[in-house]
Amino acid sequence: MSADEQASFMQGLAEALNSKEIALPSFPDVVVQIRTALEDPTCTAERLAQVARTDPVLVSRLLKVVNSAFHNRAGIEIVDLGLAISRLGFESVRNTAITLAVEQIFDASQHQGLKARLKVLWDNSIDLSSMCYTLAHRSRSVNADNAFLCGLLHEVGKLYILTKAQDYPNLLGNDDSLDQVMAQWSPSIGQSIVQAWGFPEEIAETMDAVSAADRQVASDPSMVDVVAASQLLLDNAEAALADADQHVSMNRLDISSDNYEAVAESSEMHAMSMRQSISG
Repeated sequence: MSADEQASFMQGLAEALNSKEIALPSFPDVVVQIRTALEDPTCTAERLAQVARTDPVLVSRLLKVVNSAFHNRAGIEIVDLGLAISRLGFESVRNTAITLAVEQIFDASQHQGLKARLKVLWDNSIDLSSMCYTLAHRSRSVNADNAFLCGLLHEVGKLYILTKAQDYPNLLGNDDSLDQVMAQWSPSIGQSIVQAWGFPEEIAETMDAVSAADRQVASDPSMVDVVAASQLLLDNAEAALADADQHVSMNRLDISSDNYEAVAESSEMHAMSMRQSISG
């Protein structure tokens, strides 16, 4: 791909950002209804069940999740939706609905030419969301369900870039150039998309977590730290743990070679459970 073509593509990204025309498909109505219902402090499991029953695919997914190894250690099958919602908890129900919606966006039929690349991004999202959940749960100072969402949504900027790159076949055929563009632009694009979907700023600011963590002054671990440490561990755990001057997020979360094995085991179990729920 020529320098002029790459410059033209990046100019298009910049113009879309400046005009706030960055967009991916909206979430299905059932997801919006679930998020709306949960804004009401009087929301009940039965009310959520009534909303979920409008989407048979979501009902099936919720039952698979509640019966997964991660959520059902006793192995006693749950077939009642209301009981499933009570067992999972409201935030897990919300996350399951959002996971299904994001999965469908990654697997949209109009993106079939990008299927292999999008599968990699989706697999990365599963691994990152699972590690984020694990580290947040371990820290006890960061909401684990929101941390899961941060990991799940982290690759949406790259998804947008890939869909736009379909009009630039030379860019799609040049992995180095494409990786360079995604590294430079996906954080700001991802942030714009997450904000457009109505997620809180706490989640939006994690789109560039490794850099954002360096700018923090608080000593207590934050959502940014959870996502940054998760990225570092998934990119190269051995290097992240061996570094004498560990990244600030690793230090804030007290992650070391002594405790990483348990962290990795829990994260892998969560990711395996997610994949089983998705595949059926």
